[in-house]
Amino acid sequence: MLRKIVLLMTLCTIAVGIVLAYRTWISSTISDARFQEVADGDAHFWLMQGGPSDRNMPCTIYYNFDQPLDEATVRLRIQELANTYQMFQRNVVEIDGLPYWQSVKPDWSENFRVLNADDNIEAIRIETDARLSKAAKPGEGLPLFRAYLSADRRQLIFIWHHVISDLEGMFNKHAKHLFAEQGERTHFGYQIDANTKTASSADTLKPLRKLLNTNRSLGFKGSGFEVEKFVLPVQDQALNRLAQRAGLSMSDIFSFITLRAVTQYHTALGDAEHVDLVPVLTPLSLRTSALDLDEGNNRATKQFPFVFPEENIADMYTRIIALAPSDSSYNTAGKSMKIARQFSLLEPILRKIAMPDYISNYFPLADIPLAIHDAKLVSHALRVPMVPFERSKFAWSNYNGEVQLFLHIDPQLVDSALMRASFEKAVTEVLQFLENRSR
Repeated sequence: MLRKIVLLMTLCTIAVGIVLAYRTWISSTISDARFQEVADGDAHFWLMQGGPSDRNMPCTIYYNFDQPLDEATVRLRIQELANTYQMFQRNVVEIDGLPYWQSVKPDWSENFRVLNADDNIEAIRIETDARLSKAAKPGEGLPLFRAYLSADRRQLIFIWHHVISDLEGMFNKHAKHLFAEQGERTHFGYQIDANTKTASSADTLKPLRKLLNTNRSLGFKGSGFEVEKFVLPVQDQALNRLAQRAGLSMSDIFSFITLRAVTQYHTALGDAEHVDLVPVLTPLSLRTSALDLDEGNNRATKQFPFVFPEENIADMYTRIIALAPSDSSYNTAGKSMKIARQFSLLEPILRKIAMPDYISNYFPLADIPLAIHDAKLVSHALRVPMVPFERSKFAWSNYNGEVQLFLHIDPQLVDSALMRASFEKAVTEVLQFLENRSR
């Protein structure tokens, strides 16, 4: 017995020594290579990729012009952009499962190139997504962005990993450096009033009545999702006036339409008929209503185990207008994902609990026309990352008067035709409600 105890203590001592030596080596490696730990608020954009849905986290903007761009001008402006900001001069390495920045320089034969006529841009995008989402080796790799100019020079495609920037920040930098726009590119951005009333839990619970079906498709594979562009039947200035009269920001108009569309979608599926319970709010609920705030212009909506209210449009408007900005949730998410990465059993559970089913984002491009020299930007398209388990993303934007939705749908989780129909119905219903209310 004594021998067994001594042997066990010896093994424990050896194990502790190995762990301490490993951590010392890790610390030495980080110090020697001058790696910098990715901050919590950014780290979650790296750590949430992959996993059960195999989704990567790069963002893509497609800029479409009325005439061919001058290649030399575009190259020079992209180089100026990259030289101005550190975000374009680093990539990510993983040490002990966690992300760290390392400084690297662009290779201008790779970070920017002109496509051939027979190149398939979507195939190139998929390949680029995978490359940008893979951790680099110490001392190797390229910065986490790529720019492609189409063979006819009429389309500029910019792809970057979400860990280096969100779309709002990237739009700001593109406006200044690519388009040389020195003025205010948009007046419809972050207009949420900090003094907006916050709904109490009791107020929020009033319209909640039905608990939806909790069945949820999990464990699927594949990173593909569809993106379809819709143009709203109203110009940005007119929509902004409707928003102001209703006491809403532009982003809340879009949240209103999104929640209405998602509610109608699940109502059409019959999800609201399965269980008739008033929801019980717990610390795990994270949200006190089916629509909650993320950051800035973003809203997250959860199906399970949360609630979709069966409410009329006036009640839904009352709940929307009571929402108020929340503190940053990204830092908390990043900390949680870093902890989960150290315990493999926790990571899938945390993903299932924390990831929303639907997200509404607002990414205003510009109220004014943009151009690169004589080539005018006529339109743009967005492909925004979908987080693991996300069913649909409502990515809103506006450019030069036009208001667009880029509806992202995972066809493995959502009936595409029904979601499109639910969205179109919601647009008509919400705009008519706001028009009637403004009279």
